[in-house]
Amino acid sequence: MIWLTGGQVYDVENGSFRRADVAIKDQRIDAFVPEAKLAEGDEVIDATGLYLLPGLIDCHVHIVMPAEEPDPAKAAGRSDAAVALYAAKAAERTLLGGVTAARDCGGWNYVEMAVRDAIEQGLVIGPRLFLAGRLLSITTGGVDYYPGMYEVANSPDEVRRAARKQLANGADFIKVMATGAMLSPENEDSRAIQFTLEELKAAVEIGRDNFKPVAAHAHACRGIANAVEAGVDSIEHGTFADEAVLRRMAEKGVFVVPTCCAFYSMMRDNRVMSDMPNHLRDRLIENNDTHIAAMRRAHELGVPIAMGTDAGTPGNHHGGNADEVVVMVKEVGLSPEESLYAATMNPARLLRQEKNLGSLEPGKFADIIGCRANPLDDITEVTRLALVMKGGTVYKSDSRQI
Repeated sequence: MIWLTGGQVYDVENGSFRRADVAIKDQRIDAFVPEAKLAEGDEVIDATGLYLLPGLIDCHVHIVMPAEEPDPAKAAGRSDAAVALYAAKAAERTLLGGVTAARDCGGWNYVEMAVRDAIEQGLVIGPRLFLAGRLLSITTGGVDYYPGMYEVANSPDEVRRAARKQLANGADFIKVMATGAMLSPENEDSRAIQFTLEELKAAVEIGRDNFKPVAAHAHACRGIANAVEAGVDSIEHGTFADEAVLRRMAEKGVFVVPTCCAFYSMMRDNRVMSDMPNHLRDRLIENNDTHIAAMRRAHELGVPIAMGTDAGTPGNHHGGNADEVVVMVKEVGLSPEESLYAATMNPARLLRQEKNLGSLEPGKFADIIGCRANPLDDITEVTRLALVMKGGTVYKSDSRQI
């Protein structure tokens, strides 16, 4: 038995802390008790003074993408070996930043599958990874930016074939492009519709047949509406969503994954800001206020929000994922309790992993992070962690880092 003693334990449903010692057995939480009852051979981890929360769950990362590169087009020619090495290091940074589970929304020639296997085998460290494989897209200039990330399909039948291919390669969910992208060639417009309603329905059909969720990249309002009508589980970004489509999302329980911190992270990286191609920087700056306003309205209307960072975009560094929790409070208007829920329990539900992840309860994985001060008083505490544990193993603490 492993005991985590002396801490204040967070209840995500009540939004409050209580004093308890945590018993951990076989990677999972066994019990909470007022005081540890030690037996011979038990291990004790002192968490005195720490505020203990469930590990964060980031529902939108790209561990294969180098956030240090101001121009994503320059990363297009990397070898698969180079991508795999980078992804392994990005996964490590992500875990040490407090993200104990992550949904990767577009990999690179399936090398991320090997990284996931290596994490599960204990060869490298990283979060629990839920992978899309390649994202599904129409023929577009974006393929030139991300040749290892895109699977091109130009009809409902091609979409079905492409979706089945991702699942055959080990994907946990299907990612589709309902609209154009922001971080794409100058001739691609994020307000343009890409997959048609029929093509989106084809992807959802394969997802449902195989018990897999479907995530839709969607900036344009009509693209969001098409994806919601098709039956996707989540809308990624949602920049130009209007009130009607947000109300429909709330009614159907479709998650929005905001990725708001991508803009703020970029703005803090002076090299990225100076060296990024003008058309990319201008798009992000011009549309940020619209994006934030849409996410504020989504929150007001009760659209379920699941944390997502888009880590891997320029300046949006792996390991800095907790910034999204802060941005959701300071810019989108969530309370600290709501933001923590959006970073833990809601993502677990979106991943269909609520029996294993998302809260500190007996039977769930002992994925636990610790803050030195109460994050309900200062949400930025989640960016200064004193403890990161996954499955009962400590990977970061005040006194040691593995």
